[in-house]
Amino acid sequence: MFRGAQSGNVDAKGRLKVSSLVQRRLQEQYESGEVFITSLDGVTVSVFPIKEWAAVESRLADKSTAGNQAADGAMKNKILFQANRYGAENTLDNQGRFLVPAVLRDSAGMRGEVKIQWQSNHMVVLSAANYEAAAAANELSGDELGRAADYGF
Repeated sequence: MFRGAQSGNVDAKGRLKVSSLVQRRLQEQYESGEVFITSLDGVTVSVFPIKEWAAVESRLADKSTAGNQAADGAMKNKILFQANRYGAENTLDNQGRFLVPAVLRDSAGMRGEVKIQWQSNHMVVLSAANYEAAAAANELSGDELGRAADYGF
């Protein structure tokens, strides 16, 4: 959808303002500003275009064919519980904003400047402080930098 990290802002009313690039790409790729805003840990905010979230829900509803089906079903239920605990559907408004659910704003410290990255099928949003902590935690070691060549980097 987009590459790199985008800056955003969460205003006093809890609305996440995204860049015009993000707005445009959502409309181009998904023909909709409808999203599901959620988290599994209360810190990392995930914004799924509604079509992508529907695909996740579908995978979570599928019956397992291998391994321990009961354990797999329990795990899927835990994922859905946490996603719904923090989550809410929302729609991009005319000014490029989504309302972040209050419970998630509080737990994730979503106020002021935030950083947004596209990962696979959704946007990841972190407060500025949490973004810097995540950046430090995700630094590549020398071996990992060497392995990056295997992926064409």
